[in-house]
Amino acid sequence: MTLNKLRFEHGDDELLDFYRRQHILKFVTAVTLFTFIPLGIKNLLIGETLLGLSLLAFEISFAIEMFGLLYAERKIIGNGIPLSLLVISITLSLYKLGMVASYWVYPIVVTLVFIIPRRQALITNSCLVAGCGIVSFHLVDWQLAVRFISSLIACASIAHVAVEAIHRLQIELRYLSTRDALTGALNRHQLDAFLNRSISQKKRGFSASVALIDIDHFKQVNDLYGHDVGDIVIKKIVEVINEHTRDLDILFRLGGDEFLLLLDNTNISEAYKLLDKLCKQIRTQHYPYHAEITMSVGISPAFNTDDAVSWIKRADIALYQSKENGRDQITINVKSDAVTDDLELDQKVI
Repeated sequence: MTLNKLRFEHGDDELLDFYRRQHILKFVTAVTLFTFIPLGIKNLLIGETLLGLSLLAFEISFAIEMFGLLYAERKIIGNGIPLSLLVISITLSLYKLGMVASYWVYPIVVTLVFIIPRRQALITNSCLVAGCGIVSFHLVDWQLAVRFISSLIACASIAHVAVEAIHRLQIELRYLSTRDALTGALNRHQLDAFLNRSISQKKRGFSASVALIDIDHFKQVNDLYGHDVGDIVIKKIVEVINEHTRDLDILFRLGGDEFLLLLDNTNISEAYKLLDKLCKQIRTQHYPYHAEITMSVGISPAFNTDDAVSWIKRADIALYQSKENGRDQITINVKSDAVTDDLELDQKVI
């Protein structure tokens, strides 16, 4: 299975899922509101106008962006302005208030790694380390400044390495939890979500079809040659299907020797032609002990009134008909004869 076929709709760069990320962003927003606004007002009152304005400007821009992400579900000003103002504010705080302000740098460095994309966090933290490092040389002895910079780099590095390790583990666990261990095909737990998405696209004018695939007499393969050979046959069939389908076609293993192939943006005629080629490819492959392997297939197009259950049910009826008619064939199940008018195919239509 290719990388594109394994890719999900969510971004791979996000460590947290949508809802957990929302909760954390709300918490961080509340913390910054109760921290940066009082600090900004205080600095304005004591005459540190530039520092006070930079703190308030950061908080306002950050709050605007968080409002957009949390409630409008879109970016308003982007991350660039708040992050730039954050770097300026922290650097100015260190310059104006002395090394006592350095305590705030560490939690900020760690927090950034968790709430923004990795590349942006790396750039922002690098700017923070550089800016605070330069200022520290003007405030304290160079040896203390080097210690401060070293500890800050260590803190940022550990945070980035730890989050990267968590991110990679998360991808691996997501893969294992959503795909069949033997073949790499998606498991049935993902099926309803993908089918409902295709039905929604159908209502917007896009075609979609599903094909239920069953390996003919697979039990005999296991009985005659053993389950290890059966596993080889199943993996070989999945390899052939992936090799001869498009990146937008998604294969699910429903269990045992039964599969479902979701064909987005594909009308019933195109679906039949694709499955007909697949069946021919399956017949011509070399299997252990020269086993002869064929497939029975049931195909059904999506309709605007469908849900996932009704759509699969039609394909299942078609698959049953293929088996009843002698196997090694494709049957199409449609709702009306009008759908078959454009079919110039030698297949059974029910």
